[in-house]
Amino acid sequence: MRKVSPESVRDDFRAELQALTNFHRLGVTAFANESDRSTLTEHSLIAVAVAWEGFVNDMFIAYINRDATRFKEHLKKSVEMQLVAPRPKRVFASYGDLAFPKHLKKHDIEALADSAGGNITFPNFKELEAKAKVWLTSAHAAKFSGLTLQQKAVINAVVALRNHLAHRSKRSGDAMNRALAAGTLQGTGIKRADNRVLYVGAWLKATPPRFQETRFSLLVQILDGIGATF
Repeated sequence: MRKVSPESVRDDFRAELQALTNFHRLGVTAFANESDRSTLTEHSLIAVAVAWEGFVNDMFIAYINRDATRFKEHLKKSVEMQLVAPRPKRVFASYGDLAFPKHLKKHDIEALADSAGGNITFPNFKELEAKAKVWLTSAHAAKFSGLTLQQKAVINAVVALRNHLAHRSKRSGDAMNRALAAGTLQGTGIKRADNRVLYVGAWLKATPPRFQETRFSLLVQILDGIGATF
């Protein structure tokens, strides 16, 4: 049976980032108004964050599809944890057994990962890394845990930027500014200065000091570099 290819997931993600970059550059050229350029950049950032979310979801599924050993262990423990009453617990311990097929199909993995049909998503990289260690084999989980602290901070920044652009709340704004102040972002061009970021589009389309490209372009390049490691 043909399995999902992690390499295809990686290549599709990088191709999507390139397409979004091209679209953004074309739009910036087409718009003469700075406000329109800022709006375009905000929407482009949301699209980039969605691409990252899809990449994580698809990579988790591809890795589990390749080797579901850890995922099956997780499912078995999850069932056992629900058996809290003494009698059912004794019965299952004596006679119960979960028989998984050797190979879990893609649609089976998707249904078991989220019965409501949602993507496998995470609010920050720490939770992503923790889930990878539970669901994925050590070699596959290491693809995520092996990223640098700076790369992980960039991912957190992307998620926080996306959340604030989607919600525009004080809480999401505070979370975004905390993420953009991370010391590990130093040298990336996307670490904010002392002042809070209030106008996301204008901030992203600006070129930071000592760099030749906009913060949006720098951020996408870092994400592409992350994708290339898988």
